[in-house]
Amino acid sequence: MKTKHIIYALLFLIVLSVQKCQCKKDDPTPTPIPQPIPCDTCLPAITTTGQNTFGCRVNGKVWLPLDGYMEPGVYVDILGKQLIVEGNNSLINENIGILVKPISDTGYISFPTNLLTYSSASYFNKSMTKYYNIDTIQKGYIYFLRVDYINGVFSGTFAFDAYNNKNDTVHITDGRFDIHK
Repeated sequence: MKTKHIIYALLFLIVLSVQKCQCKKDDPTPTPIPQPIPCDTCLPAITTTGQNTFGCRVNGKVWLPLDGYMEPGVYVDILGKQLIVEGNNSLINENIGILVKPISDTGYISFPTNLLTYSSASYFNKSMTKYYNIDTIQKGYIYFLRVDYINGVFSGTFAFDAYNNKNDTVHITDGRFDIHK
């Protein structure tokens, strides 16, 4: 009976060592570590909860704000019923801003419009010394999804064209913001 156990134990060890040898294949090419795919089409989601997001396309290319601390460079200011929404990317020295007044409720505003007493928009590239501005937005829209002065949350989508002094045009499209003051 003891011999039988010893034979079984030896057979078990032989099978185990054969299996272990089969697993030890030398692979000359290591498995590559998956790398994140850079996203050139990723804009922040359109939200209305004050997540401090801002993004758009500048002449078709995704543009996102980023300050020097790798945080979103978003800004909102309310002066009475005047609303300034701005994104700043300090890594590439660019800024996009919109100023409209008066804003009191949600809704769609197509430019040009008589609904506002003032509207302006700009795109500024400091490194290339290019400044595109429009004192009265002539082409574009802003759609306020949330205007909450009590909780300080302002959300919406936008698009506009701005011009520089050489009659060049920059097209800002697919814009969105969700900012908490």
